[in-house]
Amino acid sequence: MAKVTIDGRTVEAPEGAPLVEVIKNAGVWISNLCYVDGLPPYAGCRTCLVEIEGLRGLQLACTTKVVDGMVVRTQTPEVISTRRAVLSLIMSYHSDRCLTCHRVVKCKPGDTCLRDNVVTHRCLTCSKNYRCELQTTCEMLGMAGYEPWEGEERTYYTLLQPAPDKGNPFLEFDPQMCIICTRCVRVCDEVRHTGAITLAGRGFETRIQFGAGGPVHESNCDFCGACIDVCPTATLMEHPNKWAAAQVERWVPTTCTWCSVGCSLMVGIKGGRIVVVKPDPTGNPVSGHQLCVRGRFHYDFVRPHQRLKAPLVVKDGMREEVPWEEALDLVARRLARVRQEYGSEAIGFLGSPLITNEENYLLAKLARGVIGSPNVDSTLGPILRAAQEALAAVLGTPIIPADLAQLAKGRTILVVAEDLESTHNVAALPIKDAVVREGARLIVVSPRWGELCDFASLWLQPRPGEEPALLAHILGLLAQRPQIASRLAGLSLPAEAHHGVPPEAVSEAAELLARAIIDEAHRPLALVYALPYVGPGHVRAVLSALAILAVSLGDEGLQSLFVLPPEANGWGMLDMGISPQGLPGPFPLEEVAQVERVWGMRVANGKGGDFWEMMRQAGGKLRALVVVGDNPLFFAPARQDVAQALARLEFLCVIDSIDTATAQMAHVVLPDVGPYAKEGTITSADRRVLRLHGGAAPAGEARPAWAILVELAVRLGSLIPLGEVRLAYRSPAEVMEEISQLSPLYRGARYPELENGAQQGFSSLPLLSPSLSLPSLPQNPKDGYLLMAGRGLFTSYEAAALGLDDADRLHREEFAELHPADAAALGIGPGDEVVIANSRGQIRLPVRITQEVLPRVVVVPLYKGGGAALSLLGPYEATCTVTITKA
Repeated sequence: MAKVTIDGRTVEAPEGAPLVEVIKNAGVWISNLCYVDGLPPYAGCRTCLVEIEGLRGLQLACTTKVVDGMVVRTQTPEVISTRRAVLSLIMSYHSDRCLTCHRVVKCKPGDTCLRDNVVTHRCLTCSKNYRCELQTTCEMLGMAGYEPWEGEERTYYTLLQPAPDKGNPFLEFDPQMCIICTRCVRVCDEVRHTGAITLAGRGFETRIQFGAGGPVHESNCDFCGACIDVCPTATLMEHPNKWAAAQVERWVPTTCTWCSVGCSLMVGIKGGRIVVVKPDPTGNPVSGHQLCVRGRFHYDFVRPHQRLKAPLVVKDGMREEVPWEEALDLVARRLARVRQEYGSEAIGFLGSPLITNEENYLLAKLARGVIGSPNVDSTLGPILRAAQEALAAVLGTPIIPADLAQLAKGRTILVVAEDLESTHNVAALPIKDAVVREGARLIVVSPRWGELCDFASLWLQPRPGEEPALLAHILGLLAQRPQIASRLAGLSLPAEAHHGVPPEAVSEAAELLARAIIDEAHRPLALVYALPYVGPGHVRAVLSALAILAVSLGDEGLQSLFVLPPEANGWGMLDMGISPQGLPGPFPLEEVAQVERVWGMRVANGKGGDFWEMMRQAGGKLRALVVVGDNPLFFAPARQDVAQALARLEFLCVIDSIDTATAQMAHVVLPDVGPYAKEGTITSADRRVLRLHGGAAPAGEARPAWAILVELAVRLGSLIPLGEVRLAYRSPAEVMEEISQLSPLYRGARYPELENGAQQGFSSLPLLSPSLSLPSLPQNPKDGYLLMAGRGLFTSYEAAALGLDDADRLHREEFAELHPADAAALGIGPGDEVVIANSRGQIRLPVRITQEVLPRVVVVPLYKGGGAALSLLGPYEATCTVTITKA
C-alpha cells in the first residue's frame, strides 16, 4: 500500500491505483466529467487537473498512478482557475446560460431569462435538474459569472440542434445536451460489450450516435441503461417517469426477481410508487453496477390499478370482492372440510420460484405440518429437481458452490443455453469480459443464435433436444485421451450419438476442453448451463454430462459448474421444502426428526405427488389445491390438460398479485403484494441469499403472501388439533430466524447478521463415480418442424400473464423465427402470419425470417400469448414436432 497526502491529509491506497479514484474514495470532491471508474482513462474533459509536488505543471488525476509518498493538492488557486478555463471550453457548445448565471438557478420555471433573449434550454426546465453532474461541477468550481468569451458571438442557441429521440419506451436520447465525454460509448463497448453507441463525425461535427445514426430502437441497443448511469448531462435519460425521478422521496435497496442472477437494485420511491431504478453496487457482486432491461424498466409494466386489490370469492358463478376475514375464514373452512372428508393427502400445494424463501417455507409448513399433506410442488419443480438429481448422481451433492463473479477469470468456457444473453443477461457479462480481456476460449452450445455466439471461438448448433447427444459425443472423444481416461473410469457412454453438428466442430470442441482439463494454462474451466422451462429428462442428461466434465477436473470441479434456474428463487424454493421428495432444510424425507424438532409438531414425511401426478389425480384423489405465486396455465406444458385438471378440483385457492389465468379459475383469490413491495429473501443461482425490501405501496388491500399464509395457518390450527405449536409470525425476519435454526445453509441468513449478496457456507462435498444416460432424442422431422420455445429479454412475465398488448414494448419478441429455406418452401414472407399446430393445439404468429435458426426448426417466444407455445408440448417433452401453414 502507498501513502498519499491529499490536501494535507494522508491516506493509504494500492500502489499504481488511478489517482482520481483515490481522491474520490478519500471523500475529496474532484471534477471528472469523462472518467468512468474501473475503465482506462480517456482524458478528454481535462477537468481533473491537480498539483503534484515535485512534478512540473498540473497533472491529470485520471492518467496519474499513485506512488508512495505522493503529495497532491486539489484546491490551489491555479488548479481551480485552470479547471474553470477547461470547463468553459466544454460549455462553449452546450446550453450553459443557467450554469454560469449568478442567480444559480433561483429562477422559477415560468420566468424569462433576463441575460440572453436566445436562451431556449434551461436547467429549471430540464428533467435532470439537481441530479446533473455537469451542473454540480459548475457549482463546485464557482462558474457563476465566469464568462471568458464575453463579447464574442455565441452560436449554440442560434444553430439548429438535432431533435431528441423519444421513439422507444425506455430511453431518451437528446444529442444537443451532449458534451462528448464518451462515457456512454466506452461503457457500452468496454463494460457491456455491445457497441451500440459510437462517435461519429469529425472536429466540430463530432457527435454521439446509436448504430448507424438512426433511432435508438433500430440499433442493437439492449436498453440496459448503463449509458444513463454514466451520462453527466441530460443527453441520455430514462423515458418512463423521467420527471418524477427528479423528485424521489427515498431510495430502497432490493433485489431483481426476473431471473436467477439476483441483481441488486436501488429503487426510487415517490408517493408509494417506484419512479426510477438504478444498480446497487453494494449488494450482489455479480451484478455490481450493471442491470438488464428487465431489472431497470419492468417495474412499471404492470401498474397498481392492474394488480389484485381485494380478496375475490366466487358466488353464484360470479367473482365478488369480499372482506379479508370472510375470505380467510372461507379458505380455512373449505380446506379443513376436504381434509376431514377425504384425508390430508386430498389437498395439494404449489409454491413458486417467484416468491420469497420465507413464503415458500411457510407454505411447506402449512402443507406438511398443519394439513399433513406431502403433495407439495411447483410447475417448475420437475425441472429443478431433475437438475439437482443429476448433480447428486454425479457429484454426490445437489448443492454446488460455484461463484458467478469468477466467470470473468475463466480461460475456457462452455455455455449450454437457449440464449444466455436473453435468459440471464447479466450473467453473460463476465463471460464476455473473460473473452475480451483474458482471451478466453468460449464454446456455445445452442440451437439458435444469441449475442454470445459473436464472442465464441466455436458455436455448436444442434437441433432442439439434441444437446445431450452432442455432449455425450464430446465426452466420448475426451475419454479416448490417455490423460483423461483415468479420470472418467467407469463412464458409460451410449454406442452412438446422433446430432446435426459437423464432426470436425465436435472434435474442435473436445480439443479445447481437453486442453483445459490437462493444462493449467487453459484453466479455470467454466461450465455454464441455463435450465430451460421444459423437458426434465433433457435437463437431467445435459447436466449429467456437464457434471462429468466437472469430475474430470478433480477438486476444482465443484467450482467450475454453474447452473442457472429459469426463475429467480428456484434453489431457495427447493431449500424451503417445496418438493414432494424433500423437507425444508433441505433434508431428505427420512430425516424428518430434524424438522419436527424445530416445528414442534408431527410432519408428513411421505413421498408426495409431484405436479403432474397432482394434475392427473385432480378431481379424484386430489380434491383441493392451494397455489401461491405459481401459474400453471402459463409455465406448464400441455395447457389443455392442466386447465381440465384445475376445473375438476372441488376447491382451488390462488394467492397472487395479478389476475393470472390460473387465478381466474380459482374459487378464492387472495391478493399478494407485487415483487417490489415484498420483504424477504431469495437464493440466487450461485447461492447468494439476497434481501428484498418493500419499497412500493401495496395495491388496495393486498397483503404479503407470508402474512396471508400465517393467517391461514392460525385459522386452520383452530380447526385441526395440533397442540401448542408456533404458527404466528410478526415479520419475515421471524420466519428467517426459524429457517436459520433448521437449515445449516441459512445459518448466516438472520436479518441482523445477513451480508446481502454473500454466498452460503458449504461443507466439504464429495465426488462420486460418474454415469450418463440419454433421454429419447427427437427425430429430425421430414414432414414437420421441431418447435423450440425460448424466453426473450424484453417481454415482461407479469404483463404477459395478464395478456397485455405491450408485454413486449419494443415488439421484438412477437414473431415465429424460420429459416429462409423453410420460408421459401412454404411461400411465406417477412411479417406473414402462420399457424403452428399439432394434435395438442395451435398458435398464430407473424414470421421473422432469419438464418439464426436451423432448417426444419421454428423458434417461438415463450411468453407470447401467455405462454401459448408450451401448450403444444407434452408434460415431459423438451421439444415436439409441429406443422406450419400460412394463415
